Amino acid sequence: MSTIQAEAIFYPNLAGSKAYRIPSMITTSKGTVIAGIDARIVDQTDNPNQIDVTIRRSEDHGVTWGSVQKLVAYAGEGLDGAAAIDTSLVEDEETGTIFMIFMHTPGGIGLWKSESGIGFDSDGRRKLYDSNGECYYLAANGCVYDGEDKKTAYTVDEKGYVTLEGQPAGNIYFKKGIDPNESLLEARTSFLQIIQSDDDGLTWSKPRELNLQVKEEWMRFIGSGPGCGIQLKHGDKKGRIVFPIYFSNEAGHLSCACMYSDDHGVTWERGESPNDGRVLDGEVLSAKTISEGKQYLTESQVIQLPTGELKYYLRNHYTLKRTAVTTSTDGGKTWGEVTFDETLVDPICQSSVVLYPDLGDGKVRVLFSNPADEKTRIKGTIRLSEDGGKTWPYSKVIEEGYYGYSCLTVLKTGEIGVLYERVYDYSDWNNMDIQFAKFSLDWLKS
Repeated sequence: MSTIQAEAIFYPNLAGSKAYRIPSMITTSKGTVIAGIDARIVDQTDNPNQIDVTIRRSEDHGVTWGSVQKLVAYAGEGLDGAAAIDTSLVEDEETGTIFMIFMHTPGGIGLWKSESGIGFDSDGRRKLYDSNGECYYLAANGCVYDGEDKKTAYTVDEKGYVTLEGQPAGNIYFKKGIDPNESLLEARTSFLQIIQSDDDGLTWSKPRELNLQVKEEWMRFIGSGPGCGIQLKHGDKKGRIVFPIYFSNEAGHLSCACMYSDDHGVTWERGESPNDGRVLDGEVLSAKTISEGKQYLTESQVIQLPTGELKYYLRNHYTLKRTAVTTSTDGGKTWGEVTFDETLVDPICQSSVVLYPDLGDGKVRVLFSNPADEKTRIKGTIRLSEDGGKTWPYSKVIEEGYYGYSCLTVLKTGEIGVLYERVYDYSDWNNMDIQFAKFSLDWLKS
């Protein structure tokens, strides 16, 4: 194995967080590298857990990194806290706006405990529920209306704290049953949210809700890729912003899709899932009705080839331990046959894939990162294709030991950066850090 230099840029107890997980990363048009991460405040586990959206920026191609920036944090503490989890980043190169999507869940709720529903009424008001299950509606100004649309004495502030006639009455994001003053709670489901930056990641907007646009009432969980999105550069959908997402149906079974915007992130639409119409083991599937774990298509990443075609790489839970692949000729609205890439050995884990910029020699270079082992998240491997992902003649192992989720980016220097999860002490899973490494195409081919 040829070694490359790697540095932990997120690690236990940095900036008051016990653990970090789930890397996302992009290089902006100004050359800034933005590294996104979950700050898992008291424990490395998924939600339910207090998890905050966090970034660090590098203005010198990953040589040095700025201070930790906390972008989104919800109410509650510890394993009872609300979460903002699983980030994905993209830049609209036409406007310079950077978008980040992530999932929010209230305290006590994660992937498996999310209930069906969007969590909003048709006017976009957040649904709130009292202890009897009665539904109320939260207006943008903090006023709360009852089921007959009459204004109540409840008000809710920006952080979710409820007051009733001036007295504390809990927090809508809290875990059910932990506050003796509890009155109203938001729906116990998953919320896909988006924030944006117009100054190269220095400052960020407050979250906007996406459930009304991309989630349906039969869905329970919804979350991002995670990793990064893309902006289309070819074909009649040029300029479209695309984010991979995934979601569960009423039975809790998982499928993925892409959501996209043709108006610079103002509105979003969800395309079909590769599971819609997919034939597997003689059965015609749909995301709404899949019923077995082996049918799952979950965390995913997408690239666009120079032909305009989208190539979509999918974490799949079928018994064949290979990354699944499918293509779209309509900008991510529909997908073709799902196949398994025999080269892309995988233990059922998120992977990362990016397109390398055109060097003018007719080669379509694709980079792929994952733990290349059928059983365990070890042997972190970077692969290079020069024919659009048809074959993978070059590969290097960059981490022999634990290698979890990862995210690739192409730096302005032409080097490739990778951000990945590494466990350095198996006695405690909180002993995970997030390593940044970079390398050249020449190194990968040597």
